[in-house]
Amino acid sequence: MSRISEIVKIVRPVKTYRFRIIILCLLAATIFWFFNALNESYSARVQYPLEFIYDTEKYVAVDKLPDEIQLNVNGLGWNLLRNNLGIKVTPVSIPLESPTTMKKISGTAVPVFIADQLGEFDLNFVITDTLSLNIDQIKHKLFFLKIDSAAISMEDSYQITSNIDFSPDTVRLEGPSTVLEELPDTLRITIAQKELDEDYNEILPIAINHTKASLINRNPPTVNVQFDVERFVRVSVSVPLVPVNLPKNTSITPEQLLIQYEIPESKESVPVKEDFEILLDYSKIDGNDSTITPEVVKAHPLIRNVSLDTTKIKVLFNE
Repeated sequence: MSRISEIVKIVRPVKTYRFRIIILCLLAATIFWFFNALNESYSARVQYPLEFIYDTEKYVAVDKLPDEIQLNVNGLGWNLLRNNLGIKVTPVSIPLESPTTMKKISGTAVPVFIADQLGEFDLNFVITDTLSLNIDQIKHKLFFLKIDSAAISMEDSYQITSNIDFSPDTVRLEGPSTVLEELPDTLRITIAQKELDEDYNEILPIAINHTKASLINRNPPTVNVQFDVERFVRVSVSVPLVPVNLPKNTSITPEQLLIQYEIPESKESVPVKEDFEILLDYSKIDGNDSTITPEVVKAHPLIRNVSLDTTKIKVLFNE
């Protein structure tokens, strides 16, 4: 038994050594075959980088231009491998003399442009069916700006108490002519901040509401917006009615109305009752119920949102 163990110990290292030699030989043969195969010429499908040549100061691509084209070429295996790995691959270029009129280039027309640019490859045919282009002329246009005041969000009881000033009031846009023509002549500036309760003075971006807004340059890109804000309080006061054209044998009831209005909190002490004038014009009487609708024809400029406690005044006819 000890004799057999000694024989196994001697044979095992020899077998392991021979196995390693075989593996190394196979690996060397494979590498030799691979490198030798790369020296052969093959027909293959390749993805080639592509660029379009045009005056980028006068024209702009509205949609992303194709940046690759599929070709079937003949070439050495080394060159095909390098192309697949993207090593030192120079894009083929297609010149565009009239970029705005060329919307499509068929695959059959491509060889005229690129056949002599493939270097180590011989072009068999173009696999890509069509190259779609959307290039437009760059234009400049002046647009007016307007603050979207109706969309300004105010905190409860707070109101704007001044003009909404903004500067500048125009913006010069540069971009694709078709995109500029689709925009309205006046661009609205939206104040995104919610529930304002203090004076506003901010620099806002001039936003372009268009799917191709990223292609538009704005000069200037921002606008300064400012206005005053104040809290308003609601006040009530009784004001006498002023009859007009009322016959002598008639009277009205009531003879005065309770008026409610809003006024800036800082101006609450300002006397405004004397500035009210509420007319009751007999010529506008409703014959069905002998009532007249009172009209507020005068009020203090500080007050807002005037409301009356009644909208009908009864006319009494005395016998």
